[in-house]
Amino acid sequence: MRGAAWPLSTSLAGFAGYPKFWDYMAVKKGWRMDNKINRRDFLKTGLRFAVTSVAITACGDLIAMGEDRKKIGEITVGEDNFIIGVDVLKENKAVNFIFKGKKSILVYNDGKIKAFENICTHKGGPTKLQDDKMICQWHGAVFDPLTGRALKGPALLDSKLPAINLREQDEKIYVDV
Repeated sequence: MRGAAWPLSTSLAGFAGYPKFWDYMAVKKGWRMDNKINRRDFLKTGLRFAVTSVAITACGDLIAMGEDRKKIGEITVGEDNFIIGVDVLKENKAVNFIFKGKKSILVYNDGKIKAFENICTHKGGPTKLQDDKMICQWHGAVFDPLTGRALKGPALLDSKLPAINLREQDEKIYVDV
């Protein structure tokens, strides 16, 4: 059925709920509902719409990635046990760091600074500070950022993230060994 033409009203029946748009297009583009559109033009229009949608979505993802790059990456604690300055932590709310080979998280919440090994008690996934709760990125277990205690499963409710002792000196945060 090469070169077949469909009435515009049939091929765009799904958009019938938008009469104002079609009234505008009828005036602006000279479209009429009894105009015919062939299969090739219909597919080209659909492809343009799909490509535009993907491009817009990709631009949004690129913008979001740019925002993530402004945040501090993972910090490796050196021999002096220094992690980060208090003012930087307050600005970022949470910072991932490695201490003696273990992934850890430093959290500023409710005016208090706490650190825990960043290993969920359920399956060992990493946690992330989100809306004043620490949430496992793998399965969604929720932990209290001040105590490390599990508030919501799948982690056992009596389990706790292992705490790391800290000391504050001259507006700097150190691991206290």
